[in-house]
Amino acid sequence: MSFGAPTYLLLLTLMAIALAIVAWWTLWIAAARRRFGVSGAGVSPVRFVAPMLLVAAIALVTLAAARPQAGSHDVQVEQRGVDLVIVLDISNSMLANDVAPTRLAVAQREIGALLERIQGNRVGLVMFARTAFTRSPLTADVQALRAIVGGIEAERALLPPGSDLGSAVQTAQRALASGTADTKVMLIVSDGEDRGAGVGDAVATAAKAGIRVYTAGAGTAEGTPVLDVDPATDVVTERVDASGTPVLTRLDAAALERIAGAGGGRYVALGSDGSPLTGLAVELKALTQTAFETKQSSVPIERFQIVAALALALLASELAWPALRRPRAVLRSAARMWPLAGAGLLVGAICSATAASVNRHGNNDYASGDYDGAVSQYRTAEAMAPSQGELYHNAGNAFNRRGEYDKAIAETLRALPAQQALVSRLEYALGNHYVGSSELRDALEAYKRALLADPADNDSKHNLEVVTARLTPSPTARAQPTVEPNATIVPGATPGEGPQSGTPAATPGAGQGTGDEDLATSELERALSDALAGKDREFTEDEAIRVLELLDEANRRAVERLIGNVAAAAPPDY
Repeated sequence: MSFGAPTYLLLLTLMAIALAIVAWWTLWIAAARRRFGVSGAGVSPVRFVAPMLLVAAIALVTLAAARPQAGSHDVQVEQRGVDLVIVLDISNSMLANDVAPTRLAVAQREIGALLERIQGNRVGLVMFARTAFTRSPLTADVQALRAIVGGIEAERALLPPGSDLGSAVQTAQRALASGTADTKVMLIVSDGEDRGAGVGDAVATAAKAGIRVYTAGAGTAEGTPVLDVDPATDVVTERVDASGTPVLTRLDAAALERIAGAGGGRYVALGSDGSPLTGLAVELKALTQTAFETKQSSVPIERFQIVAALALALLASELAWPALRRPRAVLRSAARMWPLAGAGLLVGAICSATAASVNRHGNNDYASGDYDGAVSQYRTAEAMAPSQGELYHNAGNAFNRRGEYDKAIAETLRALPAQQALVSRLEYALGNHYVGSSELRDALEAYKRALLADPADNDSKHNLEVVTARLTPSPTARAQPTVEPNATIVPGATPGEGPQSGTPAATPGAGQGTGDEDLATSELERALSDALAGKDREFTEDEAIRVLELLDEANRRAVERLIGNVAAAAPPDY
């Protein structure tokens, strides 16, 4: 057995107090009757029957409010989506480090983030260098595909060095031909260099077959030397030409834009200030969706009606008990009908609860600081209305306040992709959760996506600047790790509200630490300055370790200050 709102079970602890009060009251009445010389004034067990019935009824009403669930029934859930094949370049040029850590690593991270947001679609993977290989056919198990993408660097040896994008497009088209979706999409992730022959014809053929082609570019226009890896020793060396000059590899964004234009899609720049790859999730959601299959999903069966009926029966028995003992007490019993009426109203309210009303209870718990209760209410509302993205947003904020940032991230991701009006708030909240878990690069991308959805969101702009400063600190900032007083990560906007504006009040720790904190920071800065003294000479191993430890401590304190400024606003009704 489980409970839909287990918080109410805490009220059962009051039943022991109620029983003690009933016993004391019954004994007091018996003593009073003896003092007045009433015959038969002893304590009879019969006197305890009516109060015990009342206490038991109240306990059952409390149990009904906790919504006991036993067993389950199957409901049909329709899986809808599009067919998508990702074409990933794993040639040597993708090992270039003009975007950190490498082009391939950036591509893996972006593809992984996209896969998190396109649950329900069927996705395949083609990797290519001089030849192309279908690494995964179309599958609905995007989590398994994400694991494959994460470890694809170890599979580069399967393909010979080189690059033939035309062959890869043809391979991806064959993979899409096996799909059943009305909408077929191809996503090419590459640096656009050394495309090989036949790319234009292959893309044109795919477009004629109704395949929409998107491209994503990794790298920079300035470029960097090509890195070659010895397959026997894994030694990495820079490639040079006959004259000994390093051979550079550059991102050919123009070529990738032409491919996307010919395929009816668009180009996305990776590892830059451009549109992140996860922005495609919203576009895929807007395309024509196909019903792939209908799955059976188990939903717990609510049993509170049985408990509520028992509570009403006990209340009725408690009211009828005096009438059974003394008929003249019927009128007094009728005057005591208010417990039955109150219980009926409570049970009726429980039975008629909607997702909106449960969400409002969660909002009230959130506003009062009861985040455990808020999470319970939001989870209940999610079960009642699983398509309402606002509920997952609210639950994510509650998890954030509990310091469970991983759960906050997972909960918020369940709402994506979402309607355009909600995307900005979800991505903004997601950025705050990532900051809380010290995943600053993911937070940076989330704030970018929030701004893409709503360019006027000043809060996202502000947070983006703060996180960017943390990721790329200047030499002066390394010695001054504190956050400026006005660099406050503001609370996330919530359902029913637009993005917040204005400068929020700084929260404790937002660059306004206590005297002890300021002193500790000053001591750290002096120690770091002393350790870096004479940096023009070569450090000993101990000195180098000391400097690294101090820098790590400075960075830790800076991140703690940043995390301390992240808070989720109380979500209003939706």
